[in-house]
Amino acid sequence: MNNHWFLVKYIDDIFRNEPINVGVVVTSDGSVGSHFLGQRPDGTINGQRINKRITGVETYKAWVRFIRKEADRGNLDARIEKLSKRVGESYVIERRGPVLDGERPAQEIADQLFIALVSAEAVPAQSLDALVESTFSHLIFPPGRKIDRNVDFKVKVRDVPQLVTFDYKYTDDRTILMDRISFSRPGKPLAQSVNDLLYRIEVVEEQQGINDFVALYSGADFSPQAERQLQLLDKFALTVDLADEQAQQNLGGILGVPVLA
Repeated sequence: MNNHWFLVKYIDDIFRNEPINVGVVVTSDGSVGSHFLGQRPDGTINGQRINKRITGVETYKAWVRFIRKEADRGNLDARIEKLSKRVGESYVIERRGPVLDGERPAQEIADQLFIALVSAEAVPAQSLDALVESTFSHLIFPPGRKIDRNVDFKVKVRDVPQLVTFDYKYTDDRTILMDRISFSRPGKPLAQSVNDLLYRIEVVEEQQGINDFVALYSGADFSPQAERQLQLLDKFALTVDLADEQAQQNLGGILGVPVLA
């Protein structure tokens, strides 16, 4: 494996040919380091933290996986040669030069190059609250209908009166309760947040006769643990990924309301 570093670029308009830098790969002394836009500490990609000019989050993630795999195999130079012959490709890999400091870890070099060449392109992540409000703002509700917020229900647990609260309620021909689930909430284990929601769903369903529930989340913060919890949630409620391009249509379909064009 040669000691080189590579710059990965994305071109959103192949006619204007104005690429943006999206990642760096370093190969040094048999090791590989890489850093891409939206990369979390565990190496997974947060789709909300990539440049807005990049279309197709899943395509971007697939390219990152492909580039890392080829770098690990020592095939990146060969892939560059093949990709250079393809016309109209949105992703470009450039071999920029040798690694001069062979004693430093490849990942450390990649992180430093990323800060210098790529990080200025990054955009701040949109919070789950902001995603919810943005999605709601694109839904067209009938006259007199609206989303109620922070809705309390009186229930009894072992004959002790209690209040349980849901983030949102929408009522038309039926009542739909919605709650936010954050996969990256600091200070509170994800399983605890999910179990808390499942408890509220069960007690309100039993004592209030409400049967329609929706969990709102951002798939940009996904992880293997989040996927396991989402599978559990799917048994109790419909789930909507607000980071998905079809989030407005998906939620509008559940609520039975149209979406702004």
